[in-house]
Amino acid sequence: MSKFVNICGPVIGTTAYSEGVLVARDTAITLPEVTPLTADLQAMGTFSIPIWQLIENMETAITKIGADMGLRSLIKPDMKPLEFRWAQTVTDANGVTKNVGCKAFIKGIPNKIPGIGVTVGEASENECTIATTRYNLFVDGQEMWLIDRMAGIVRIAGKNYSDLDSLL
Repeated sequence: MSKFVNICGPVIGTTAYSEGVLVARDTAITLPEVTPLTADLQAMGTFSIPIWQLIENMETAITKIGADMGLRSLIKPDMKPLEFRWAQTVTDANGVTKNVGCKAFIKGIPNKIPGIGVTVGEASENECTIATTRYNLFVDGQEMWLIDRMAGIVRIAGKNYSDLDSLL
């Protein structure tokens, strides 16, 4: 068994799409944290156990440079599909470095219009936040996870952790 883990290097480029249209390039993106609700059990004191069928609120953030039509597209208060793509370097056990593509598919609703700071000689950075209902992440063509609140899916590494249909 190999004791080597691929080394993920820097992100070398990003793009963001709203409803299939390119709205940002080389921008900062923060994908949602996925946190299950917990229940407290008594086992030698209090033990908080995660309930993967119930997920806390998820939020996605993108830092949009400048006020333009891309920003307008991101903040329209409609449920919309978003797609984020980025490339990162990965070095394997043989020292071979390659670029790997990553994609995140998000569905959600913007939850605010960002405040726009304007300073002479500087580009404005506007953080758009999205209340996220669906989050699907792929790295190098492999699905990492799919969290879909509306469909009741929590799939991680190909296994569905939220299937209750057989019990109900």
